[in-house]
Amino acid sequence: MSDTQPSQEHPSSDSLAAQLAALYVLAEQQLLSGASSILRRTQATLDGQQAMVPKLRRLARQVAARLAYQSNPLADRMITAAVTEGANDAEKSVERALGGRGGDRMPPGTGLALPDEPFDLSMPHGERAAQAIRDDITSELEDVRFRITRLPDDIYKWIAPHGAIRQVLANDVTPAQAQAMAWRVFTSQGITGFTDRSGRDWALSSYVEMAVRTASTRAYNDSHLQRMHALNVDYFSVPDDGHPCPLCFPWQGKVLTDGVVADPEMPVDGTIAEATAAGLFHPQCRHVLIPVFPGVTVLPEPREWTPELQAGYALTQRQRHLELQVRKAKRALEYAIDPDSQRKAQADVRLAQAKVREFVAANGLLRQSRREQLNMTDHSIKLPTPIR
Repeated sequence: MSDTQPSQEHPSSDSLAAQLAALYVLAEQQLLSGASSILRRTQATLDGQQAMVPKLRRLARQVAARLAYQSNPLADRMITAAVTEGANDAEKSVERALGGRGGDRMPPGTGLALPDEPFDLSMPHGERAAQAIRDDITSELEDVRFRITRLPDDIYKWIAPHGAIRQVLANDVTPAQAQAMAWRVFTSQGITGFTDRSGRDWALSSYVEMAVRTASTRAYNDSHLQRMHALNVDYFSVPDDGHPCPLCFPWQGKVLTDGVVADPEMPVDGTIAEATAAGLFHPQCRHVLIPVFPGVTVLPEPREWTPELQAGYALTQRQRHLELQVRKAKRALEYAIDPDSQRKAQADVRLAQAKVREFVAANGLLRQSRREQLNMTDHSIKLPTPIR
């Protein structure tokens, strides 16, 4: 996203977003590991299942408290880094678009300041927007932590009724086996039950990764846009990012404005708000705005979304789904509470991995092994402080 080479002292917003997502991924793993340990020591009776709930609640509260302590400062640093990167990269983008002929289009002293007082009336619009994004992501993470504290009740709802049904329907199923079956189903789904504002259900770690990366990109783009405004840029476009998506594709190479421009100097295809409403800058979108100068910028020829492009996009989504199945099977294996569950999960892992190998070989795709790992991200993610 950024042209800037981050240092160890000043990590990039992408790096900070990865660290923030990793905190929640590891917390999810810690919750499942702790819950598995509690469940192994729990008698497979109704009284035993009821007795485990206070222990699970204590575990969930501890994890949520640690997350609040660690994630809030990290989220703030991530947004601040994204704002700085957006402002810096906007100026470089304008310089490139003009071939180094910035001239009077780049007045001095127009950088985005980062004042200490968040409600200072002199605050630039870009930083005010970043503050709103910062507040939004903090609120979303608080919602996730609240969801974590409900985990014990969800586990109980899965284990007790599911186990009872198994015993009623199959007399040869012991209470311990029924409990293990219910737990296997629960862990295969991850810590689920979080529903976003559009009604879509997410595993907690998947939702957090989407939310933090989207927030970082939004802060970057807002700052990027406001910096280009300060440099007297009125027209914008989005380049081809190499990964066509049916939502963003129609806007690649189009001319956009930030609101209606009276007497435009060149044909305009829409406003940034209209493009966003139509799907541009969707969650996890990596597109950024670039400057367009009438008479200077040469835009690519328009293209149509073809069946071939749709088929290629569908293949990438199918690969993502198969990778998710590998992660689910690995999670079930890692937190299996009895030998039968372990054997079943091992077989599921091998089957899911075989499906990925066959799929990428049949369709000429590159296997992304890192996306099959439980942390869902690059193996080199480093946390600022370990979760103990």
